[in-house]
Amino acid sequence: MYSTDLAYIHDAGFGDFAKAVAPEIARILRSAGMARGRIVEFGCGSGTLAAYLHRLGYQVYGYDISPAMIRLARRNAPGARFGVASLVSARVQACDAIVAVGEVLTYVSGGRHALQRFFAKAHAALRPGGLLVFDFMDSARRRTYATRTASGDDWSIDVRATFDDQRRILTRYMTMTRRTARGRRRRSREIHRVHIYDRPTIRRMLARYGFDIVMSRSYGDYRLLPGDVAVIARRPAPL
Repeated sequence: MYSTDLAYIHDAGFGDFAKAVAPEIARILRSAGMARGRIVEFGCGSGTLAAYLHRLGYQVYGYDISPAMIRLARRNAPGARFGVASLVSARVQACDAIVAVGEVLTYVSGGRHALQRFFAKAHAALRPGGLLVFDFMDSARRRTYATRTASGDDWSIDVRATFDDQRRILTRYMTMTRRTARGRRRRSREIHRVHIYDRPTIRRMLARYGFDIVMSRSYGDYRLLPGDVAVIARRPAPL
């Protein structure tokens, strides 16, 4: 996922979410008493959130499964550290917070078992009082559509989305076109499958490790897309 062309298009034309949510994530961290500290970000994309947090003084370690995204992140956030890895495969060092915004967890193959392993790993890595901040999709209502087109100076993308109610999977079909340096047009395609989880399931999975859990439809003042749920899960500090 997110090969060279889609990574470029996402960075060039779809960075508004990361830019808008970054101040809200910073406020969440500070409200938990984390004015500084080590932050691990999964699904870091092209590094927008990582760059913002680094400028505020946080140590940021970003991971993404896309080498193309990591190349962009290293350019956009040279003060942070990045690696190519999934949230399932990455080894997470002790940290103050783990962040995965933009439906990152719903992209994970392996379903609930993979998420359960990740939650266990996150709990083990977080210091007492640390936060796991992420969002997931709990409904595909208003998230399917016929082909939509967006474009920029040297790119365009066509996307349609369908939902398999039996399998609880939203599928996005994308066709990207880019104009190369020689003026030629290059076309590529990707298919992304997003797993839909209900709130009680995610809550039970987190509660298994003793997280204190708050769910809402927004990160602070930033309202998420229909069907998305924001989660702030705190590893309790000892009494």
